[in-house]
Amino acid sequence: MSKKAVLKNAISYSILSETEGSCHVYELREKLGITKQTANYWLQKFIKAGWVTKLFQGHYEITDDGKTVLDTYERKFDKNLVRLENMRYQLPIIDGVDNFLHVVKSRWNKNNGMKNVDTYYTKIHGYSVSAYMGKNPSLTINCIKRLDLNTYEIMYEARREVEILVELIEDDYSIKLGRMKPVMQPEWAVPSEFAKVLMNKTNSSQIRTPVGVINKSKGRGYDLETRDIRLANKIFNLPYVVDEIANAVKRLQVTSTPGFLFL
Repeated sequence: MSKKAVLKNAISYSILSETEGSCHVYELREKLGITKQTANYWLQKFIKAGWVTKLFQGHYEITDDGKTVLDTYERKFDKNLVRLENMRYQLPIIDGVDNFLHVVKSRWNKNNGMKNVDTYYTKIHGYSVSAYMGKNPSLTINCIKRLDLNTYEIMYEARREVEILVELIEDDYSIKLGRMKPVMQPEWAVPSEFAKVLMNKTNSSQIRTPVGVINKSKGRGYDLETRDIRLANKIFNLPYVVDEIANAVKRLQVTSTPGFLFL
């Protein structure tokens, strides 16, 4: 598996990032919401590759080679890819509610800010999951951030991973979940030199518009953030469109030059 392929995986990327500074494997699992097997699998791969070293009693730390790989990835790949920031799905709990509530009360965190309905939250395999245990109990799953070139492919992969997670939750908690439906428009962060120019010219930290936000994202660069997938694709394709316009203008200039012969 290539370095790029490894680090495009949200879980492996997060694990390597968390080893910047001594990190205990238990804290790593708790923070990322991953299993012992997942953590050990990737840590052993990183040790074999020379990216991470084991210090003592479950403590791990990134090596200089690991830092170089991470930095190179973030500079060369992360900044040039469209990022899915937020996408959320909700599913009704249609069977096994009582037993599920008992388990959730003992294992999950409670959101005390909700007054009208008991709400609990946790991390499952890196995904933020919330349980709304009111008159119509339901689960809400937040997609993990994803990076790629094709926005439609990102959406498909993100939804497919949530579907797999739903199957795991049903098996682990002995519940039956209903039809999955989106409850939030996905938010896209598209790298843009145009955004950089605007931010620098106006000396702004953020610019809000009716169609999105112009922002500087940590670890990336300057992004145009929008919830309109069509606009995201247009923004990403803008450099190619400009090139086509420039080439068309050049051809027009040639054909309009005095004395040009049409064959």
